[in-house]
Amino acid sequence: MPRLSEQLTDKERKILKGISLAGLVLLGLLIITLFFWNWRLDRLSEEALALQSEVDKLAARTEEKLAELQSWQLTQADLAEIKENSFYAGQAGIEVFRQDLSQVFQKSGLPLPPISYQYEEDQKKEFRRLSASFGVSLSYPRLKRFLYELEAWPRIWLLDQINFQKIDNVSGMVDLRLTVAGFYYEEK
Repeated sequence: MPRLSEQLTDKERKILKGISLAGLVLLGLLIITLFFWNWRLDRLSEEALALQSEVDKLAARTEEKLAELQSWQLTQADLAEIKENSFYAGQAGIEVFRQDLSQVFQKSGLPLPPISYQYEEDQKKEFRRLSASFGVSLSYPRLKRFLYELEAWPRIWLLDQINFQKIDNVSGMVDLRLTVAGFYYEEK
């Protein structure tokens, strides 16, 4: 039985060799292309991992900055609340300071003594000082009650000065000269 290659003509053999050669070239190109794309995909995968790492870092920094922003916003809200509730505002605040001091005397069960008021007029400062000086004669338990009412008052007050003028050991009465300070600001 004759072989298949013996039955082919020279022209058919040349065509078959050309097709085989073209197939081998295409197969080689396919293998080279597959290696190239495999190498390229590995590089892209490494690059994607590096970029993902950067995105994770940026997300962590963003969350950190958002937490910091929220903290600053809470601080700003706290400061606004303190400014609103702890300080006196403008010229009307001076009258409110006087009324508050009168209420502290009432809550302490003490009569309102003559009070000398001083106001700081320095326009450069945002917060200015209000001072009230007065003399009182009271027992130690009433002094404690008065000091408690001053400290418990919702606005920021300072007990600026205490001058003991007379201490009566027999009756337990104390004559004092006190200076209480509060703060006010001009609304802008």
